[in-house]
Amino acid sequence: MIHIKISKTLEKKIRQGYPWVFHYQVQNEKVEGKPGDLAVVYDSKNQFLAIGLYDPESDIRLRILQTSNPVDIDNCFFEERLNRALGLRDNFPGEGTTGYRIINGENDGFPGLVLDRYEETVVLKLYTSAWVPYLDTLITLFKKTLSIKRCVLRRSRKVAALKGISKKYNEGHLLFGDKLDGPVRFKENGIDFEVDVIAGQKTGFYLDQRDNRQKVRLLSRGNSVLNVFSYTGAFSVYAFAGGASSVLEIDSNSVALAASRKNLRSHFLNRNFSVEEFSQMKADGFDALSELELGNQEYDLVIVDPPAFAKRKKQTNVALNAYMKLAQAGAKVTKKGGILFAASCSVHVQPPSFFKAVFLGIRSTGRGYEEISRTSHAKDHPFIFSEGEYLKGVFCKIN
Repeated sequence: MIHIKISKTLEKKIRQGYPWVFHYQVQNEKVEGKPGDLAVVYDSKNQFLAIGLYDPESDIRLRILQTSNPVDIDNCFFEERLNRALGLRDNFPGEGTTGYRIINGENDGFPGLVLDRYEETVVLKLYTSAWVPYLDTLITLFKKTLSIKRCVLRRSRKVAALKGISKKYNEGHLLFGDKLDGPVRFKENGIDFEVDVIAGQKTGFYLDQRDNRQKVRLLSRGNSVLNVFSYTGAFSVYAFAGGASSVLEIDSNSVALAASRKNLRSHFLNRNFSVEEFSQMKADGFDALSELELGNQEYDLVIVDPPAFAKRKKQTNVALNAYMKLAQAGAKVTKKGGILFAASCSVHVQPPSFFKAVFLGIRSTGRGYEEISRTSHAKDHPFIFSEGEYLKGVFCKIN
């Protein structure tokens, strides 16, 4: 068992639920161990503080599994954690949703691990190689607890780049079940979607925006919708499901635009959309918004949901400036009395700063606004610490 020493300041944070110990916070001169080894932290009074998974290959050297009371990290431990997570999601199928997150990493007691469900397929994504020694245990647990046909393994770029991981666990490896011969179909709030669980971003679909998509659905009846950074078109499908008169999508990725067209056909099997009803622009979001403004184009509902602008803490100010400019550009193409929805998935951008940037961007156009609502994660994406609260959004009526 590895012993790790930390500062009193970090001790306090861990008692409050902070789940990480970074490499520079380890006070031992020499700590030796392999990814997945268990490491114990004792406090300044030499009392048990926490136990977690050690990873010498990651900047996050220790991911906390348990604090306060020592426990055995065994099959029963993981089964109890999984059952607790499932209890938070047990009503989704009854709501017409068969695609949702089962395990949200640290926030569900599985630090550095995500498990998403798409009908009878689950996708396990690892953000640390510390979980590799536990994969057989997890596979047995999933087979026992979940009514599924297969489990696909995905790894973050950093984990995928590491050497020494068994070829048995290659990216996209089917941990168990029948081989996939195409996309996986699932439902979200009764709407049909397809997902590429092997090559799609994250685990294939951005499940965290489900509640915001449903709100867009409720706001779309009879309205023209502009979906910027549309990716695979989930917001667009929801808009049409809510009765939108037209949707224009903007994305720079032609593969994503093709997937969006497929998702639209998947749900609206017997509907042929005219060019006036549904169209796409393959372009950078900022450039396209400028072009639309120059053409005096305006929309009843404008959605700006970009990828993360700040992937590192030092990029925060640059990101906030980008969010401000994006809100400004979005407001300029929103009709008087229309609605602008702006979102951010940048973990390094705190909600108050993001909202301030959005409101500043709107005001800079000389137009007024009314804040309708601020939004956060869907309930299958709980968060227990500040870094876990990455998603924030706001709906504003533009005057």
